[in-house]
Amino acid sequence: MKDNLYYIAALTHFKAKADEARAVLDTYFNNSVGIGEHSKLLDEITHWTKVLSEAEECLATLEIYHSDKEEEDEG
Repeated sequence: MKDNLYYIAALTHFKAKADEARAVLDTYFNNSVGIGEHSKLLDEITHWTKVLSEAEECLATLEIYHSDKEEEDEG
């Protein structure tokens, strides 16, 4: 399954979403001076935290699915 391009694309997609969320959160936590609308800061932090959580959950799900498929193929 590691050669399956759809599997690789899905992993790449969710890794990129997680990286994007980490980058945005890092900016909000460490460089909030450059953010124009501070009144919406908590909403944005909440949003990007959910994006990160979803991406990490999807990656974990794909890894579990991949492991299950490999066991089925071996058995």
